Amino acid sequence: MFNSNFKESTSKEIELEDKKAADVVEFLKCFYPNMKHPVTGDNVLQVLPLAHEYQSPLVATCEDFMSQMCKPDKSLTVSTLLDYILAGEKYGLTSFLEAAIEFSAHVDFELLNGKMTIKSWVNCKNVYDKTIDNSIFLKFLKIDLETRYKIAKIRLQKIEMDRKRRENLDEVEEDYRIILCSEIKNANN
Repeated sequence: MFNSNFKESTSKEIELEDKKAADVVEFLKCFYPNMKHPVTGDNVLQVLPLAHEYQSPLVATCEDFMSQMCKPDKSLTVSTLLDYILAGEKYGLTSFLEAAIEFSAHVDFELLNGKMTIKSWVNCKNVYDKTIDNSIFLKFLKIDLETRYKIAKIRLQKIEMDRKRRENLDEVEEDYRIILCSEIKNANN
């Protein structure tokens, strides 16, 4: 809108329907270089929708930020990871989704599904209760089936590599790859 031949590019005033003022302010702070306001974990999900809608270069900045957060040393919560994946799917952030899928494959699958084991001390014994965090569970269900499939596929490959390493099998390779039935069908077509 700002860089194209839309009527808004020359208007002095633009009406922004269905936008929260705080989101627009945050977007503009990040948009204008002289503001030196970075995209952070606190604002990336505010900035990204507006950056995408207005075809701003901030889309790439948001994608880079979310990709950088998909590392073990970043302390990303499962809930936030799922929020990022849902945003990545919605706005077509393919390179982020690749990083998020790889990262998610190393997160305990029960945590991704919102299942938690809570340890408590009852009658002088450790008691383990399984609970489900419905908000995480529902977010996980909203993730596209293809994305969930890719996460599961990488998890399976990792499990197979770990098993072979434990068994000290000679055929273990760093790029060990399992060919799944669906891939065989696609290759034959």
